[in-house]
Amino acid sequence: MTTAPARNLILETKLKLFEVWDVHMFDFGSTKELFRRFRKNEDGNMAITFAGGALALFGAMGAAMDYSVLSNAAARSQAVADQTALAAAIFVKNNDRPPSSLDEGFTAGEHTAFDLGYDYKGWVKGGSNGVDVNVVYDDNAKEARVTVSGKTVPTFIQVLGKQNLSFSAEAVVSYLDIDEKHPASIALVLDNSGSMAWDDKLARPDGRSPDDAEPRIDGLEFSVNRFTGDLSSRLGTEDASGLRTIRMGMLPYSSNIISNNRVEMKWGYVTPEEVERMTPFGSTNSNPPMAQAKAWMDVENTFHRNEAERMSETYREPLKFIVFMSDGQNTLGNFEFIAADDAPVYWRQFSNGAWRGIFATEYNNQFGYRRGHLRRSTDRLTIDSCNQLKAQGTEIFTIGYALEVGYYNTNNPWNPRQRREVNLWSQTNAYNLLQSCASKPENFSTADDTEELEAAFDTIQNAIVKELIRIKS
Repeated sequence: MTTAPARNLILETKLKLFEVWDVHMFDFGSTKELFRRFRKNEDGNMAITFAGGALALFGAMGAAMDYSVLSNAAARSQAVADQTALAAAIFVKNNDRPPSSLDEGFTAGEHTAFDLGYDYKGWVKGGSNGVDVNVVYDDNAKEARVTVSGKTVPTFIQVLGKQNLSFSAEAVVSYLDIDEKHPASIALVLDNSGSMAWDDKLARPDGRSPDDAEPRIDGLEFSVNRFTGDLSSRLGTEDASGLRTIRMGMLPYSSNIISNNRVEMKWGYVTPEEVERMTPFGSTNSNPPMAQAKAWMDVENTFHRNEAERMSETYREPLKFIVFMSDGQNTLGNFEFIAADDAPVYWRQFSNGAWRGIFATEYNNQFGYRRGHLRRSTDRLTIDSCNQLKAQGTEIFTIGYALEVGYYNTNNPWNPRQRREVNLWSQTNAYNLLQSCASKPENFSTADDTEELEAAFDTIQNAIVKELIRIKS
């Protein structure tokens, strides 16, 4: 992901030295002409028309921001409902009764999200204290039911008389559908390239960072720590007989696996100290870490078999999971053209090896151009590793993080005003790779900012727990 001069409507790339001049999706010359005519026009109708159009545009943008906050709160609430219902059902399954105090588990009745230890980061009215969580244990149906509800406070659509926006979520888990805990091996493949130092939110029109923006790496560390911490509290590290059941490793990467941040597969979970060593630096190449993750999974059965023999327990083949997160396309490797009728760019390769592209919205039957994706060879190699993993039964979850199209502040200490762009081409390439690696469509998620990244990790966490405790409903 790189910057671009706004004047250039052509995207050029070099095979040996990758340099991108972004294709813009509008005619910049026409836009300048519009403003020139506006300045010279002395007729009041022009000003009125412009003001009315601007008001409608900013209103639409404001409403979109308000509903994005609502969507984040709703996603977080569904994760809270799922996690609470699962924990409640597991407690009853193990103890033949509901918990009698919050020290034991989630008691029946009304609680706030704050009471139960959930955070909402100011998304909602009253924060986590303003979110209600109702827990019901139904002995007749043999199930735990949880509803979560609250309100967000809109910023822009208050002018339309809307003082708040309501959200809710519900989850139901049957006690009878929970089987014994299953062993598992989990590998985290996490992008630590230089762009992970950028803001997680688009820069404001005046170039400044939004007040709630934070470096992407901070959001990743928080999300991974909560992911591993919640898995630990819900699954523990061993079963009732003392058999160790969970193994985890972590592969932070940029141009290659970052060796001093790598955490080898081990019994138990990645620790906060290990997670917080991650540092953004360098280019992007997801091939080495995915190949290493495959090498790990190839031998994980042996570790679990040896553990079962040590404990004189029946060997159960572990379930295997990979969580693959990236905030951009691969930037290393040779270019490969893949024809596609729905690609956002038309491409042409010249005799000197350079590629030139034009966005489909600007394309006008230029000679020699073909519509398709210009991907890296490292994409193909990454997908090959993913396909081999999936064929062997490993379930892969993928997340595209902070890939909303637009400009981001880079937090460069030597150039505080520096911004870089995610354009439609780079977004599409990143999404294509992640979608291709995911085990199924619902295993791929997008997270425009830190809040959505946390929600994505929550969703993955719940999916893994459901597999490991054999939720059949």
